[in-house]
Amino acid sequence: MKKTLLSLSILFSVAASAQLTQANHAFAAGDKYSTVPSNTTGIVPGAGGAGATWNYSTMTVNASPIVSYTAATSSNAAYNPANIAVSGGANNTSYYLSSASDLKYYGGDITAAGAVVNVKYSNPAIVALYPMGLNTTTTSITSGTAAVTTPFPISGAFSGTCHVIADGTGTLILPLKTFTNTIRVVTSQTIIAASLSTTVNLVVYDYYSTDASKAPILTINTSTLNSSFGGQSEQTAITVQKDYEVVGINESTKASIQLSVFPNPASSVINFSTESMEAVKVIAYDVTGKVVATEALEMGKAKMNLNNLSAGAYMYHVTDKNNQVLKAGKFNVAK
Repeated sequence: MKKTLLSLSILFSVAASAQLTQANHAFAAGDKYSTVPSNTTGIVPGAGGAGATWNYSTMTVNASPIVSYTAATSSNAAYNPANIAVSGGANNTSYYLSSASDLKYYGGDITAAGAVVNVKYSNPAIVALYPMGLNTTTTSITSGTAAVTTPFPISGAFSGTCHVIADGTGTLILPLKTFTNTIRVVTSQTIIAASLSTTVNLVVYDYYSTDASKAPILTINTSTLNSSFGGQSEQTAITVQKDYEVVGINESTKASIQLSVFPNPASSVINFSTESMEAVKVIAYDVTGKVVATEALEMGKAKMNLNNLSAGAYMYHVTDKNNQVLKAGKFNVAK
């Protein structure tokens, strides 16, 4: 599924515990964000609970395709009384009713194991209760109509359930950035279209940073389709918020500079070279976000000693004299 049940969980910190409210969780007209996929295999959601660590530092984040989402006031009568539509292009719009007490999903376009399905809810899925903190949960009974547009058009009524829980808080580690105040929301939905002999099961893990963005930083989305026309099929899609490495960063950022990093991987020494005269410093971080090395750039060149670093992946920032980030990236240490 492309973007089902945008279980838009956002951020609010109370006594060091992330909490979701309408103000920091539900999209409003004019909000925008973009995602890119990851095709790394073997990615699993991991355990929840308080103080969890979700380490995806070795995950590959693709440069494309980019999917850009925009929220707007809903004017589509077919999804009444939804008041917000979040669209990522053709066949990728979701409709919500946003209020101070909850966020209800009234349908839209989903992709389940390769099949494109449009759903319209007469009894909506409640995808968030406000305020929503760790272990807050809600279950709703849903119903409406579903229309399969791919692989061939069929339509009929459906019934089902939607279960949502904020099941974990802690640290999310991605290849270029670590988010220390993260809340994970799990949305599980079953759609049973008996007249179509079709059942869709959707499980979406959304990881939100309470210091960064309304949109999830990372989403792990598994859909299973059982149908008389296609049998059973399952698909997992992983998406990451585009440019997540600069989302929520304290320093202001400039346009990226050209930089050579070599050799990579390296064992004892790694070189940084740029023609930018603004670059003055290279800072290296481990996967937890801890600074492990700093080198000054002289005439655009720096040589970093790696002898005290263990084998593994590290992130770097190249900054100017005002600590503005000019370039961010990753290097590997091989011992």
